[in-house]
Amino acid sequence: MRATSTMASGTCHVIGVGFQALLIAAIVAALAFAAATLAGNAPAGAGSVLAGSRTGSWIALSQVSGNAAAAQPSLGSSVAFSTGYPSSVKNPRIEVLCYQDGSLVYGEAGGVNDSFRLGGGGSIWLANGGAASCTANLFYFGQHAGSQTYNRLATTTFDAG
Repeated sequence: MRATSTMASGTCHVIGVGFQALLIAAIVAALAFAAATLAGNAPAGAGSVLAGSRTGSWIALSQVSGNAAAAQPSLGSSVAFSTGYPSSVKNPRIEVLCYQDGSLVYGEAGGVNDSFRLGGGGSIWLANGGAASCTANLFYFGQHAGSQTYNRLATTTFDAG
């Protein structure tokens, strides 16, 4: 009986050690992910994290609708974004800016849950058509020394045909 009890105790010990090894591996993986995020390597598909930005902030194009291809943004299509930011940021916003030959032809800002109709209801881009290079910025307004500040958290770029 004692041999069976010793064997059961040994088996429990081996299982416990195995569980501890898995737990340590999971902690190491989580720390590696956190270090990559802190170093500015956002999750796959996310836009870049700016130097000096709040840790862990990111923005990525998540939805395109309203055009024939529906996978590629274009004038008149609607785009939406996935974002990540610290819970301490109050009222984060997104601005979408589109350029043709270096000139701003469309700009719009809204909440993080809004979608944006590229070209809007009236813009130079809507009037002239053509392709544009766009930037989406995740930001918030703050206060410093009695003045309003614009604080960019993250940015991503995309082309709109």
